[in-house]
Amino acid sequence: MIQVMKQLPPSDLMDEYEELMERLKDIALVGQVGSLLSWDQEVLMPPKAAALRAEQLAWISKEGHTRQTDTRIGELLEILEEITDLDEVQSANVRLARESYDKATKLPTEFVIEMAKHNSKSLISWTEARAKDDFSIFRDDLAKSIELARMKADYLGYDELRYDALLDLYESGLSVSRLDPLFEGLRNNVAPLIKAVNERGTRPDMSWIDENTWEQGGQEVLSQKVSESIGFDFEAGRRDASTHPFCGGPNPDDVRWTTRYSDSDPFGSLYGSMHETGHGTYEQGRPRNLDFQPAGTANGLGIHESQSRLWENQIGRSLEFCEWSLPLWKEQFPENMSNVSAEQLWRSVNLVEPSLIRVEADEATYNIHIMIRYEIEKMMISGELEVDDLPDKWDDMYEEYLGVRASSRSLGILQDIHWSMGAIGYFPTYTLGNLYSAQLLAAARSDLPNHDEQVRDGDFGPLLEWMRVHVHQRGSILKPADLIEEATGSPPSPDAFVEYLVGKISRLYGIGA
Repeated sequence: MIQVMKQLPPSDLMDEYEELMERLKDIALVGQVGSLLSWDQEVLMPPKAAALRAEQLAWISKEGHTRQTDTRIGELLEILEEITDLDEVQSANVRLARESYDKATKLPTEFVIEMAKHNSKSLISWTEARAKDDFSIFRDDLAKSIELARMKADYLGYDELRYDALLDLYESGLSVSRLDPLFEGLRNNVAPLIKAVNERGTRPDMSWIDENTWEQGGQEVLSQKVSESIGFDFEAGRRDASTHPFCGGPNPDDVRWTTRYSDSDPFGSLYGSMHETGHGTYEQGRPRNLDFQPAGTANGLGIHESQSRLWENQIGRSLEFCEWSLPLWKEQFPENMSNVSAEQLWRSVNLVEPSLIRVEADEATYNIHIMIRYEIEKMMISGELEVDDLPDKWDDMYEEYLGVRASSRSLGILQDIHWSMGAIGYFPTYTLGNLYSAQLLAAARSDLPNHDEQVRDGDFGPLLEWMRVHVHQRGSILKPADLIEEATGSPPSPDAFVEYLVGKISRLYGIGA
């Protein structure tokens, strides 16, 4: 474990630092209460409580914002920013507190309350619209969410594009100028692979999945056992079902994740569970001596996604993992799995095929799903695309880039929860997570020469511990790009991901090497 605390500043300055930490703890506690209310809203809350929950979440947002914008925090930061011998953690706390304070003070309290109320209301209308396959139910709330996102960007300020201000909320320093070349590079390297696979026409046998029914109880046990084996502590967390899988909870002692089930597709629940387990183990592994401090929080959404994509894809879709997990499959679904081999399972979970649903997409096509959302968000925020044109534009882009078109709005524009929560600018962090995960695993492999054998044996401890030391325990002490460079020895790059994907496609389909 990395030692994170060093010499404290001079004693006459400790009062200011300790006062800042106490104020930041109050802000963190308000946020933690809000996170529990939000989790309950998505998992357990009765429908008639929606209006009251909107009021409760709005009050929480107001209280948190009031504390964040207290002028005393600004005064304390000005004093502490003059100190030259703060240690690594203290410097990070001051830097992160400054970033939060500056952003919060740019947003009027009434605007924050309005956003919170609207997001709570919008989540309810999206859930109904998705269930009834009726975009009109969500249309007005989505239009309002876009309007609020534009206002938020204007309050925060930006140098080039309004959308940049929203991207920066989820990954510090993220911008269109940084993302455009990244997506172009991925298209240039990955699109030929997808095309080659499709032209080859070789498809794994999926009949053993399609011709069987997959009972939810068996899926639940399988997801639970895999999550426990990876290292998620269920005495400090829980698993539930929700419309859209997510991971939340207030702190490392209370981490909550969800998945969803389909009796026709067992992969969605298992790999959704592994994805959220990756988020959950990150949260449970944060440095406990930095509870309630900004430096102790997870380091941006790109880093967070690296942990979920690592376990879901790079581990979960490996041949070694399929060899280990096959007995668990057979235990829960003995008839369905009676003639299925580990290699057949491996080929099936790595089917490369354009599809409609992002969370169920294969690794080769996944970033195209993100690219479509990214391009649409840019047009939404700039005003180039009106809300009534969104559903058809979505379908047109899927047809253009992936050759598939949704037969319903629920499979198209209504499939994701993010916009209903006001999270515009969030999607690109998924692609960053893919790139970071490959780079981190490549570095871990160099330190863990028996990695493949350990996965085959179900011994995930060494890899989880590597992530604990190099990612989880480092919290937000460093900026995301600096953390990746510290952990891997190189700045963030798509090279490891492309190399990994080309190698896997070559093994599966005999092309691309």
